Amino acid sequence: TLPDGTIGNVQPFHIFLEGLEKAVLCRDDKDYDAFVKIICLAARRKNVIVVIYTVVSNHSHATVLALCQEDADSYGEEVKKMASMWVSGRYGERKLLRGTDIKAPCLDSDWYVRNALAYVPRNALDNGCNVNEYRWSGYRAMFRGRIPPGAPGPVRKVAEMTRMTQAAAPTPTPTPAAGQTMVTNRQTRVYARPSTAS
Repeated sequence: TLPDGTIGNVQPFHIFLEGLEKAVLCRDDKDYDAFVKIICLAARRKNVIVVIYTVVSNHSHATVLALCQEDADSYGEEVKKMASMWVSGRYGERKLLRGTDIKAPCLDSDWYVRNALAYVPRNALDNGCNVNEYRWSGYRAMFRGRIPPGAPGPVRKVAEMTRMTQAAAPTPTPTPAAGQTMVTNRQTRVYARPSTAS
């Protein structure tokens, strides 16, 4: 399911900024945090799913699922635009990303997918950091194996779920309380309301 709730056949893409050898985009934790949020917010805006990402001082990488090449390219351009606005607003450096190209090759083979999923988090090494402990990457979320005790699990509030997700979710059959009538319909599997006495 895509961020807008639609269901479709998606393809994996590797999105990265190219040509930032000398530029410094992330200078402190606030910048890194902003760039991670940019990656996620742009995905919501452009209707793609982020699989894994890494942000380093002068560039970023993300592997995303998108319906088509055009959507992947649009996502990359949105990340570039938002990153440029952040740097311009915080440091007054305009046009820092002007000579930067966004690349969004389709990961069209199993080999390419495996290598991209391994390569993206390894960019933490560019910052001299251990891949397992790097804070500005989706590595730990993707490869941690199991949810540690006490950590929040993959729980989402029903209000945040799309209608299709809600319809597909198993619904327990409640036991009616005294004075309640159970009504079943297609959109809401079970609906309880107080019965009215005459």
